[in-house]
Amino acid sequence: MKTTNLLLILVFTSFVQARTWTEVSSGRTLTGDFVKATDTTVTVRLANGSTADLPLARLSEADQTFVKEQAKPAAKAEEKSEGKDEAKKAILGTWSGYMADSDGSRHGDIKLEITEEKITASNPRGNAVMGAGTYKISGKRIDATGTEGQFAGKKYEGIFDLEGKTLKWCSANDNPRSKRPDKLQTNVQAGQFLMVLEKER
Repeated sequence: MKTTNLLLILVFTSFVQARTWTEVSSGRTLTGDFVKATDTTVTVRLANGSTADLPLARLSEADQTFVKEQAKPAAKAEEKSEGKDEAKKAILGTWSGYMADSDGSRHGDIKLEITEEKITASNPRGNAVMGAGTYKISGKRIDATGTEGQFAGKKYEGIFDLEGKTLKWCSANDNPRSKRPDKLQTNVQAGQFLMVLEKER
């Protein structure tokens, strides 16, 4: 089957079992594995290992539907990645606030400097650095691992909520028996503590 080689803009990559592709106008067929697609072409891998670029508009309706179905997982993965990047971007900066008691009252002051790579915590009274660590964000979860100061070697599994310039971060303490909280609330018995922070810059 004659194909047209076009400049490909990669949208997604995948691998599925060999499929028979049909050109509507001629009825000709080609068997190959789906590799990737753009808005106008689909690339398939032939049995000999070479690839062929098929104009999407010339393929059967069934083939076009199949290609759209392959795009859905890639689109969802891209959306998830974008959401993760946006959350991390929004959390960068300098935050000042307090540790909350179980009734929500102010317990102690804290300041966080959050960069792409790490979080540095300090006591705003005297600006004494308490320690620092790396962190990971996944959805509404945030996990930190201490690397410096009093937090070194400790892990903190938490959840967070970011609304405007207010960040609420609730985390389990470094006790191995403490579990990730499911509410943004200090629970001393469970070893979970809440920080309420406002963004300075």
